[in-house]
Amino acid sequence: MRVRRPSRTQETSALHRGRALLHMQATLATSQAKWLRAVDEWINDLDMRLDGRENRRRLARVLGFNADWKTLTTNTLTWSTISERTGMSRATVARHLLALHEAGWIGRVAAGRSAAAKQAAGWKGDDAFINDAPVYALTQPVDDAAVDINETPPTVSGYKEFPARAHEAGTPPGAATRHSSTKAADGRPSTVPAHRTLPTWPGHVTPSSKDERILAGREWARLVPALNKLSDRHLAFLAKDFFAAGWTIRDLMTALDTLPNGWKQGQFVDGRWVPFSGADGIPATRLGHWVNWRLNAWRDNGTVVESPAQTRVRRAAAAKKQRQAEQRARDEERQRNRAEMATPEGQSAKQACLDQMKARRKSHRALDNSKIEKARRRG
Repeated sequence: MRVRRPSRTQETSALHRGRALLHMQATLATSQAKWLRAVDEWINDLDMRLDGRENRRRLARVLGFNADWKTLTTNTLTWSTISERTGMSRATVARHLLALHEAGWIGRVAAGRSAAAKQAAGWKGDDAFINDAPVYALTQPVDDAAVDINETPPTVSGYKEFPARAHEAGTPPGAATRHSSTKAADGRPSTVPAHRTLPTWPGHVTPSSKDERILAGREWARLVPALNKLSDRHLAFLAKDFFAAGWTIRDLMTALDTLPNGWKQGQFVDGRWVPFSGADGIPATRLGHWVNWRLNAWRDNGTVVESPAQTRVRRAAAAKKQRQAEQRARDEERQRNRAEMATPEGQSAKQACLDQMKARRKSHRALDNSKIEKARRRG
């Protein structure tokens, strides 16, 4: 008996129905190799065409091989990138990603954002012109079983609960919390309990509240390891005036290495400017003074000057305004010329110019004919 296989449209519709009927639970995979083997076995058992299985396997391998081996997440794969590496259309990529997501093999941690959407949301700086890739986590499906919240949770080396699609909303009341790794905070005081997961503050966004400044201080220390000797609150205090002036973490990193005139940070030695960078050899008791000393170069009589990103934005806006003014001047000049040519005087001047051009062409043609005639007589 011949069995008719479902079409792609039917398969997509079934997946959408499955999303409504089933809340898939998944755990974060333990390694890339195990995840790739498990997904490969799952794809082999699927009741679908051979070319469909191969396409899904090719896409899964792109996800697996491009995932960070520590966090098991991908943050560089846009749909266009996946389509280019797999040779599949965007619609096919979307369909297979949906199938992996609904089956619990990947979890979408963050959605992608286009550069146009970021600019519409008020993003500034260089990142406003870059498309953000979605963040996918490598997961494996588990059975929906009741979990005893009083049970001792597994260690970090074991699995962690990871929903098929992670939300930024808070944990529901009564839900069990699992221990998370705090290695990144070792060696310096942490401002939050160890069992909570701190979000990463974007380097191009200016923090406004106290909590946001603390998160920004933590990210600043992560990007500049020499600052790990200082606490999040201390770093937030050092950068408070700069954040109030619209600075970002990336601006602070630039200020630690360069001066407003473009020189590298350093000092005069025997009348000569000697650049030097880094704070690895500075003790923790003096590190705050060192950071404050370098940031003070970006103050004018105690007032924070504009940041490097603000300077770029201002210059770009001024250049754009200048281009628009020049374009308007050209358009107005063109309209004036057209209006002048539409008058009787303009038409007369135009006809006179055309007659002059015809007379010149006629005289040149007669001169060329005379030269040819003379050459023929000599020959």
